Amino acid sequence: MLNAALTAELGGPSREELIQIGVPIVRRVAFRMARRLPPSVDVGDLIGAGNEGLVKAAESYDAEKYPRFEPYAERRIRGAILDELRSWDPITRHGRKRMVEVSKTIRKLQSQLGRAPEEDEIAKALGVPLSEYQRISMELARGPALGRVGAVDPDHVDSGFDDPASLYGEAELKQRLAGAITKLPERTQTVLALYYQEECTQSEIGEILGVTESRVCQILGDAAARLRAILAREEQVRRPVRQH
Repeated sequence: MLNAALTAELGGPSREELIQIGVPIVRRVAFRMARRLPPSVDVGDLIGAGNEGLVKAAESYDAEKYPRFEPYAERRIRGAILDELRSWDPITRHGRKRMVEVSKTIRKLQSQLGRAPEEDEIAKALGVPLSEYQRISMELARGPALGRVGAVDPDHVDSGFDDPASLYGEAELKQRLAGAITKLPERTQTVLALYYQEECTQSEIGEILGVTESRVCQILGDAAARLRAILAREEQVRRPVRQH
């Protein structure tokens, strides 16, 4: 293994040179990720976390294992920023309990109605006014709405190939998630497509659809609860029935 110090001795870039190479990557990754986060998130905090990831990448860089530093650094930088975001944990314990409650309610309504329930139907089943359910949806949207699919440890980035089993699991989950999204209300599907595929900000989505930014936030939170309910129901169906 050739670490940064040994690489420099052999004529490769030094630790300081690697960090200099990575500075623009930190800013690019931080600003790209900030576009998909609430306005309350300070991009400066993301850059700070990314810089820490960059330093660790420069110190652990193995030129034999990773021919190019930039892709390796970007993975480490993004991982460091995600770790920072997770450490903030914007959803409280009560919020997580509420997420489970909402998802169970949606799952029950789907079984009863044979379709995706409307927001007012969910609110009624929860025993709260529609405005309160929309407030709950906004709280849920401030957390990691759809979670991370196929998380990868940046310390184990393969230079060319991925573990087939991991790839299969990731592909299967993505396929299930894509199928679940098609069962959501059409407007919700549009918001998800604009947010996750087109990488529009919540403000931009609001302008496109003619709604407020807070309404977009509510729809994202509602989508998270609905998807959780759909995937949980599918998981129950997939489980083999125990023979007594």
